[in-house]
Amino acid sequence: MNSSIRLFLAIAFALAFTRLGFGQCNPNFPQPLSARPANYNIDVRFDHHSKTIDAVQTIRFINQSPAPIPALRMYMYLNAFKNTESTFLKGTSTIFGQGFAHRKADEWGWIAVEKISRINGADLSATMRYIQPDDNNTADQSVLEVLLDKPIQPGDSAVFLLNWRAKLPKTIARAGYSKDFFFFCHWFPQLGVFEKNAAGVWDWNCHQFFRGTEFYADFGVYDVRITADKKFVMGASGCLVRETDNGDGTVTRHYHVEDVIDFAWTAYPHFEVQEARWRGVQLRLLIPPEHADLGPRYLYALKFAFEYLDKHVGKYPYPSLTVVDPPFHGLRSGLMEYPTLITAGTFYGMPENFRNMESLVVHEFVHQYFMGMVASNEKEEAWLDEGFVTYFEDRIIDACYGRKHALVDAFGYQFDNRELTRVEYTTMRNPREGTVGRPGWLFSESNRKALIYSKTATALHTVEALIGEAEMDRIIRVYFEQWKFRHPRGSDFLAVLKTGLMAGPDSVFADQVYTLFEKSIYDAVVLDYAVTRITNEYLSPPRGIFGENADNLTYRDGKGQKTLLSKVEVQRKGDWVFPVEVLVTFADGSTELLRWSGIEGRHTFEFSGRAEVVSAQIDPGYKLGLDLDLNNNSLTLQPAKAPLWRYAVKATFWIQNLMQMISFLV
Repeated sequence: MNSSIRLFLAIAFALAFTRLGFGQCNPNFPQPLSARPANYNIDVRFDHHSKTIDAVQTIRFINQSPAPIPALRMYMYLNAFKNTESTFLKGTSTIFGQGFAHRKADEWGWIAVEKISRINGADLSATMRYIQPDDNNTADQSVLEVLLDKPIQPGDSAVFLLNWRAKLPKTIARAGYSKDFFFFCHWFPQLGVFEKNAAGVWDWNCHQFFRGTEFYADFGVYDVRITADKKFVMGASGCLVRETDNGDGTVTRHYHVEDVIDFAWTAYPHFEVQEARWRGVQLRLLIPPEHADLGPRYLYALKFAFEYLDKHVGKYPYPSLTVVDPPFHGLRSGLMEYPTLITAGTFYGMPENFRNMESLVVHEFVHQYFMGMVASNEKEEAWLDEGFVTYFEDRIIDACYGRKHALVDAFGYQFDNRELTRVEYTTMRNPREGTVGRPGWLFSESNRKALIYSKTATALHTVEALIGEAEMDRIIRVYFEQWKFRHPRGSDFLAVLKTGLMAGPDSVFADQVYTLFEKSIYDAVVLDYAVTRITNEYLSPPRGIFGENADNLTYRDGKGQKTLLSKVEVQRKGDWVFPVEVLVTFADGSTELLRWSGIEGRHTFEFSGRAEVVSAQIDPGYKLGLDLDLNNNSLTLQPAKAPLWRYAVKATFWIQNLMQMISFLV
């Protein structure tokens, strides 16, 4: 296809998005689901020998703000892998155990816009410049600014034509190649989000690419044509509309997807394709032959996840989902999420009673809801997607395979997803390392997952335990329906949460629960309650001289029946105050449930005229998953077997993370 024909197709689509025929599935919606401010048509020629792509791209942008826009800002993510001075790579010699000292010249990647102009208008190429709005690293080229010849006025649209080239890197993280496996994510010039910032000013939200951040973009329609060697099995966001054999050893595959925030694709000659359907949604699994026997496990878990989220959160509106299971050597591209395309990861022969692969693929699928549809800012408030996704990953896996043994059921050890999530947070060396509610680039590699993913998810589990699953689902559904195909902030979820909680009959309890969750996100404090002592002392009757004056003194000899005084001492060992229940059990089998405000650091409950106290337990319903040490929540005077299963859970925390660690070590 020559350049003039490609240009004609690009312009035609940019001016009027037309309904298309379809092959795999129908990608067209009768009515738009989003506001569609940013729409892309990309015509790509991929040369797998040189690992390069040449592209003609149009962007149709609609200014839906009340402010004129004098410039464009675009992500140029592939430049993060251009050299060691990029913000992504600067300051480290390794990324997840991978060094760069011996990386060859052709193993680096880059992207460059050769020309940008308005359709039938001004050439803007001379105004292009790389900017560094976050760290002033002048060597970083992950954000491109283009000054416009005239501002885009409120309500107006503008169409821009770009010619650009890119070189795919040997994979460092996500995008790249490994042998003959190629993965293209965040691979094209993409606009940031033009929105009102914290100061109330309308401007581009377009951050540089940091190691600790992911992505943020606006909704639109993507129409992408990819010309590549016909040997490749390919997968992409959306639906394959048509495939054309060019007669020269290449094919052009045409993909279309609507109301999404991004587009990703992959190519590998050895993929096997396994397909299934869920209520009209096409499920397409691309899996290497050595993993093919594991395909049904992926599809079973995904179908269950579709059903669960449909019931508990909301409808999945897209006609397709593509799952990419990379070959072992390509695992650095695994375990990530993109609109209607997710990447998973597993090992050959993964035992059925270890469900790490199911847990991971469900996690990436839930991102279709939290990040994909409820498109929060992953760079600035990652907890809004990763925390919610981990929470529902736990619920789905535990519901699918059974509480207490959902994740591992082997060698006498049984435990589930949510306990593993809790352990990841509670076993941090220092849970006070920082708050959850801060930009992703402020986290370290050691605390990012424990705080953003696991602490947030555990906080959500705690809220659910306190108010009940049905009430939690009602609040989440309100949040989803109110903010799908929009860009919520943390304050928006907190507003929904507070309104939902205050609708209940107990406003004091509602405020306590709301404050608990808010503190879990914005404060660096820890929750830790302990039962520290139980005593049972038999007191003799009074002995000594009693009376008010010398005329009526009497002597008591202390003989008679002794009375029992029992004491239970509890402590708040953390700095996070939340009222707790204390269940006291007596020797005669009776119990008493008490409440303690937790305000004072230490409190003693006293009992007289009862049987001996034999045990006491704080939070007997295990509602406060945020409590760092559940082992000190109870104390008994009766001998008990050591809780070996807890050590098993902590050990298996490392098994769960192995799937993520290995993707950076192979």
